[in-house]
Amino acid sequence: MDEKPIKDILLDIQRQLIPITELSVEIVTQAELQSYTENLYDQLVTLAYEGMDFLGQVQSGEVVSDEWIEKRDDLLNRARHLLLDAPNARP
Repeated sequence: MDEKPIKDILLDIQRQLIPITELSVEIVTQAELQSYTENLYDQLVTLAYEGMDFLGQVQSGEVVSDEWIEKRDDLLNRARHLLLDAPNARP
């Protein structure tokens, strides 16, 4: 059996660890992206429910107040912000 010097064995080990390290970095990156995406989704769902509740309160013939306009604008701005922050967002 051919014996390798320890230096060569260590170099072989380092070469084999490089792909494992790269894979580990990729896994962490994917996990962070998934967490970010899930957070955006949760915020969008919450915003959608708030919007449904807000619009569900509007009755035919109701006078639109300044407060109503402010709430509407707030909901729209939050939605715009979340959608533009989403991956692959389109303006």
